[in-house]
Amino acid sequence: MPDSQAAKERKLDAIGGAVVVAIAAVMYVAASREPPAFYDPLGPGTIPMAVSALLGLLGFVLLGRAVLGWRTGQATQAMILGLDGDEQVDYALRPGLAAFCFAMTAAYTVALEFQVPFMWATFVFLFVSGAAMAGFKRRETAWVLAASIVGTGISVYLFQHVLQVNLP
Repeated sequence: MPDSQAAKERKLDAIGGAVVVAIAAVMYVAASREPPAFYDPLGPGTIPMAVSALLGLLGFVLLGRAVLGWRTGQATQAMILGLDGDEQVDYALRPGLAAFCFAMTAAYTVALEFQVPFMWATFVFLFVSGAAMAGFKRRETAWVLAASIVGTGISVYLFQHVLQVNLP
């Protein structure tokens, strides 16, 4: 890869890391402004603040890798057994898929805001996002359907019976 291309990719990684850190900071500030709960010592902002702190940490890792000149997503060896042989495996970046999944997450949030039942909104989100990641191939889509049904069932059970949240 030419040096100018590598520098451009590191610059994009740095910009991406900075954007992730900025989003995490906004999320943290918004969550910290939630009023305290009378019945819960942690309060309603605890989980969003923890998630945004983790997101910020990952953003700083991405930013740090870019500053050190390490390209993200270009490992020298495979982490999956059987892929470290002589075969060349190319993990293509799919920014369109990332944008689609982001749009699906936004649509899922809006659906829940408009009182679409949690079970159906979660199922559609898991199935459509998973099918997109599988390339909408028939064989993989059957597995995605099964995983979506199981994932939805587990989510509903956890929220209703473990966390005791009344779902829409």
